[in-house]
Amino acid sequence: MSDIGILSPHDGSELGVVQVDDPASIDRKVLQARAAMEPWNRLGPMGRAEALLEIAERTRRELPRLTTLLSREQGKTPKEAALELDRYIGQFVQYSGLGTSVAGRTMGLGSDLVGYVERRPVGVVAAVVPWNFPASLFGTKLAPALAAGCGFIIKPAESTSLITTELTRLAQECLPEHLLEVVIGDGQVAGELVTHDAIARVAFTGSTAVGRRIVETAGARFKRLSLELGGCDPFVVFGDAEPASAVRALMGTRFYNAGQVCVAPKRLIAHASIADELIARLADRLERVVPSRWDDPTATMGPLHTERTRETLEQQVDDALEHGAQLIGGGRPKTPDTATGWFLRPALLLDPTSQARVRSEETFGPVLTVLRFSTVDEAISLANETPYGLGASVWSADRDLAWSVARSIDSGYTWINTIARVFDELPFGGVKDSGVGREHGLEALDSYLEAETYVVGG
Repeated sequence: MSDIGILSPHDGSELGVVQVDDPASIDRKVLQARAAMEPWNRLGPMGRAEALLEIAERTRRELPRLTTLLSREQGKTPKEAALELDRYIGQFVQYSGLGTSVAGRTMGLGSDLVGYVERRPVGVVAAVVPWNFPASLFGTKLAPALAAGCGFIIKPAESTSLITTELTRLAQECLPEHLLEVVIGDGQVAGELVTHDAIARVAFTGSTAVGRRIVETAGARFKRLSLELGGCDPFVVFGDAEPASAVRALMGTRFYNAGQVCVAPKRLIAHASIADELIARLADRLERVVPSRWDDPTATMGPLHTERTRETLEQQVDDALEHGAQLIGGGRPKTPDTATGWFLRPALLLDPTSQARVRSEETFGPVLTVLRFSTVDEAISLANETPYGLGASVWSADRDLAWSVARSIDSGYTWINTIARVFDELPFGGVKDSGVGREHGLEALDSYLEAETYVVGG
């Protein structure tokens, strides 16, 4: 096995070294996790619930240290890192309760026949999570899987292996030995993991391209799958909407985590009567954004996670300009604190033509495309023009209109006149090229359980 160094996107400094797994170590960890399910399920629902609550408490005690590590390793501001870790902890609190409500059912079938439905853990889960929210997306998968009684293998993005390893270590202190393990490595390592014979379920968050490969490999082996993939979310604003509220919601979602959010508005689709006002308000707010390092208390935006991410976004912006867009903001900041990191200033791209890449691709960074419409049908057509269907937002004082448009947009999660927060109590996931399956809520817990049916004669 080889080692890789983890570098901070703030300044390129080395934060630590992790060991990459090989097929032998992957095989050992998966088989050990499967064996550890037996003592874990002997605890029963209440015993597992107590362990989940202990994970939450132990993690909470380490928050200051974990917040700094997550911020330095991923690139987000300390405030954003603290919010993400709070989301991670909340999953264990939520599923400690939901896990005690798992039940089968009994049904009389006539003629002295009785049907029994029992529910059992699906088996060992392989979770593959990206670098943009390495903590919260880990917890989103781990907590319901543990509540259901599953063993668990987490494969983080290589570049965010340190925070994942630390969170795993804290959780392992509350669990049977080897029930939870970390596998570290590149796409080849992920492929070895998700196709392992003892892996029963794959929970993946990442790009649509990688999701397709997982379907082709793990899906072909009939493993249970959930795939939360990319998005190019529309944010539709009608002329009667309250502009200040819409802009506040946009700023809090599109530019959060330096714009590296799957389920965030990527395209503002604004009625012609309100578009200029929205643009002016957004431009004013963008001027107040301060990109800077994790240790700068004035920072309101961190760097992009990798140099490649920044270069891809810059290429998309250049392409939009070649296709008629007007640029407001953007560019690389020129301050001493941002000289060595992957920083970009937030930007608006106004009215690119339909051939521009930003009209159909996910823009993973602090860039918002602005498009204008005149009719309801045009708004719906623009909202649905991409292959994605993760999230969407609709803003209008006319509730009937807002509901009608919301139901006409291809989206797994839609907000109407409210900020784009994902609630852990509700199922979350996409349609079309944004994936299959649902996370959060009771639906997530169900996805880690198998139903077994028995028919018994009198």
